[in-house]
Amino acid sequence: MNIDLVSITHCAQVISGYSAKGAIADDPNGRVQVITAQHLTKGEPYNYRPAHRLRITPPRDSDKYNLEPGDILFMSRGSNNYAVLLENIPQPAIAPLTFFILKPKTGVVPAYLAWCLNQEPVKAQINAIRTGAGTPMIPRKAFSEITIPLPSLDKQLSLAALADLQARETALLQQLVQETERMHRLTGQRVLINLTGAIER
Repeated sequence: MNIDLVSITHCAQVISGYSAKGAIADDPNGRVQVITAQHLTKGEPYNYRPAHRLRITPPRDSDKYNLEPGDILFMSRGSNNYAVLLENIPQPAIAPLTFFILKPKTGVVPAYLAWCLNQEPVKAQINAIRTGAGTPMIPRKAFSEITIPLPSLDKQLSLAALADLQARETALLQQLVQETERMHRLTGQRVLINLTGAIER
């Protein structure tokens, strides 16, 4: 099987996120949704929920940074760098400077690209280009030149389906852990209540 090894810039347009001056706070009359790291779950595609509301009215044109379903956000700051596929987002929406915005090109399956960027061999390349001591960051030019395998469209779709199953499995396991912890707490409360009642009698 012949698989091309290509640069990220071959697969997607890479844009730095929107640079906002100061802290971002919700504006009741804001017209643009801001998607931040707090809204994302590593390893899962992103779907907007009303609780994620964070609207602003940018002081300058932000159309260049507009996000669309199928775009990928890559955390470019800090030492925990990861990619998240955007599935369902309000319009218009932007992401801050802490992210690179990847807009996949024709022939590239967005879910495959997001999955590939989170795999260990690619993460090793990312770790090698990270700079800065105080707040580490990934330089956009060096990131764009990282190479990844780009198989046929059918193979990309198969791997994207695998990534979706893995994400669902992770979410179910997390739900199971949360429910188990809840049941343990309830059981402990009931046992203590029964013990207290027995002592009082």
